[in-house]
Amino acid sequence: MGVKTEFRSSEPISDLEKSQINSVRAMLQEKLPNGIPDDVNTDLNLCRWLRGYHGDMEKIVKNFATYLASRKAAGFVGDDFAEKFFELPDIEPFLQYIASSRLQDRQWSDEHNAFLFVERAWSQPKEFIKTFKTSDYLLHCFGYSEMLQQLILRREKKQSADKGPVQFIVIFDLNTVNITDYVNPMSGYMKLWQIRSELWQDWYPEMVQRIYLTNPPRLLGLLWKVARVFLSEENLKRIEIISHTPDLAGKFLPAWLVPKEYGGEFVNTVPPGDETGVSIRRKITSADYYKPYLHYKSHGIERPKPSHKDVSPSDKFIFKIQVPKDKKLLWDFIASGEVQFAIYKGNNRNDLVFPSLHLITNKLNEEGTLNDVSDSEVSFEFQNLSGYFTLKLEYTVAIV
Repeated sequence: MGVKTEFRSSEPISDLEKSQINSVRAMLQEKLPNGIPDDVNTDLNLCRWLRGYHGDMEKIVKNFATYLASRKAAGFVGDDFAEKFFELPDIEPFLQYIASSRLQDRQWSDEHNAFLFVERAWSQPKEFIKTFKTSDYLLHCFGYSEMLQQLILRREKKQSADKGPVQFIVIFDLNTVNITDYVNPMSGYMKLWQIRSELWQDWYPEMVQRIYLTNPPRLLGLLWKVARVFLSEENLKRIEIISHTPDLAGKFLPAWLVPKEYGGEFVNTVPPGDETGVSIRRKITSADYYKPYLHYKSHGIERPKPSHKDVSPSDKFIFKIQVPKDKKLLWDFIASGEVQFAIYKGNNRNDLVFPSLHLITNKLNEEGTLNDVSDSEVSFEFQNLSGYFTLKLEYTVAIV
């Protein structure tokens, strides 16, 4: 007998949804200059977007277009992406600080039409934001979400569409969390966690079936308050707090699916994951803190004198520069508030060369190198996300 759970697998596509899928596909084909890539142009995938956005076609088209352009700019494409993700040069250096699932989709449940994902919460939030630029962490989360989506799409390709959309089940371990670190909603790490949650909810809707929070703090009221900062109402309903660890395998999930650490029977034997299937992180020290502006020094120059710009509430500032043939572009910026940032060629926002990301520079500046923009005009776009306060921007661009 299967374990009873109030969250069942996602329903198959309904007749009404089939009609809506055709409509949103037509709208996307018209909006996107190169059409919808084959891997994400499936009924089940578009169904996830329809359900996640409650049928709001305009929002779907806008966010889907930005997601695709950002995915391409980040290099998160290719049939073998799920296998090569952890080896990417922008990802691999940071893996030692993150304890997240290496199970891929091996812990699979037919009953739930879902696989298991396990993650341990940050244990050093104040050190974490001194080690990662916001974009570093968001690109990690973006790529990780894309990897999970590719595993989902592969599963869906192999099985009947009548089973409905594939999802994954999250076990999120709060054992190392000091909940009082998250009381201030304006702290840098709270903002970073909020932006991370915003990214996967906007670009990967309806992929999560259930979120089990294990080893919760005693202050459950505060935990719920923190969760409301990060999650939509829809995803809040997916949370189950497991105050008594054996209940996870006893009441909510089959014992064979749950790692032994959380009261189940599963023991992982595939490296680099531990017995639970989670990568082993190491403690962050001051030697690991990010050192800014090294990309200028590595090209034999000092950081040029920065420019300054005040961006009015909700306004955009676009800075354009022509890059000569056989040259590359170095850049950095600091902003006084939250900014939606993107870099693209010419006036074509669908031709991103740096993903469109919601960024903050509370602790570290943002910076980077663009190698593939030779002989082209490049646009840097900064949108002030505050509707009330002027954004003070300091930025530098150098051609080498």
